[in-house]
Amino acid sequence: MLVPKLYEDLSQLHQGTMPVHSYFIPVSASFAALPVNPALLSPVKIRETSDRLQMLSGCEWMFRYYPSIHQLSDAFYEPGWQPDESWKREQVPFCWQMRGYDRHQYTNIRYPFPFDPPRVPEDNPCGAYLHTFEWHPDEEAPCTFLHFEGVDSCFYVWLNGAYAGYSQVTHHTSEFDVTGLLHDGENTLAVLVLKWCDGSYLEDQDKFRLSGIIRDVYLIRRPENHIADYVITTDLSLDARTADINIRFTFSKEPAPVSLTLFSPQQTRVKSRLLTWNIPGQDTKICFTLTDPLLWNAETPQLYTLLIETESEAIYERIGIRRVCVGHGQLLLNGVPIKFRGVNRHESDPVTGSVVFPSQVVRDLKMIRENNFN
Repeated sequence: MLVPKLYEDLSQLHQGTMPVHSYFIPVSASFAALPVNPALLSPVKIRETSDRLQMLSGCEWMFRYYPSIHQLSDAFYEPGWQPDESWKREQVPFCWQMRGYDRHQYTNIRYPFPFDPPRVPEDNPCGAYLHTFEWHPDEEAPCTFLHFEGVDSCFYVWLNGAYAGYSQVTHHTSEFDVTGLLHDGENTLAVLVLKWCDGSYLEDQDKFRLSGIIRDVYLIRRPENHIADYVITTDLSLDARTADINIRFTFSKEPAPVSLTLFSPQQTRVKSRLLTWNIPGQDTKICFTLTDPLLWNAETPQLYTLLIETESEAIYERIGIRRVCVGHGQLLLNGVPIKFRGVNRHESDPVTGSVVFPSQVVRDLKMIRENNFN
């Protein structure tokens, strides 16, 4: 085989991936300085317009399906390798089974293959992907990270012939630092996706078994020292008269000055603060205290907007304030008794499979609310 059997190695969940962090799409400082209404800066809008994101999916890639990984004999990821007529053009993301490759399989309580963990079938189906794209360096954001938001079930990645890493956990982002692998100009991304891995024993029960790159793939440009992660928690007082918004930062290198601006759900400026950390090892956290905060619930989903700015980039985040607790034998949301009328939603579509776009999500949520689920 051309690749090691990491897909049966319980000690190798990932290779070459960055530490897990909260989801956000940064923008440049110049983008944040534009006179834009924060109400328009939804996560979807930021994703579509950010000048630090380069989308690689949403277009056709070269693809070839192999019923068994042992049939893959060409090092398709090597520089200069050219696909032949057996390779097809397919719009990524997609599920193989929804395009006529492999076959559909639904399982409930039985495994889809003989139970012998961590081993999976020797004839493990796989899909090889090739995509060529243009990339040019940015002095303000010299670091570049490659994101895969969902691949079923595991995958190997090469960029310009160099091995970038391996990852599994289907419905989870895998991020690779590819700063040293990119070329100014044309670049070639190669991906090998396998249908089964040891994680397939965990991702089981009551689902269709669908395979491939099922979510977006993109590049994110960032400054050399940047906010690597942040965690936001809220604490509402018992009388709901005050609320604390607690923010803790992690940086890729050293703590750097951060400017914070909080906007109300009506997009008026509520609070602002410039943070600097000058003591080595100092805890990088801050607390905003709000008086008479607007509370979130499903009927009135009030969200504050937090603008996080460093010297050369900015991040927009939405914050909701609420409290869920039990009192006098009742479940309370913001002090009001509530009964949950819930429904389970899988990311699944009869045409696109586990590839689901924002319009399909909105359609599902409207259907849920129209049938009185809260």
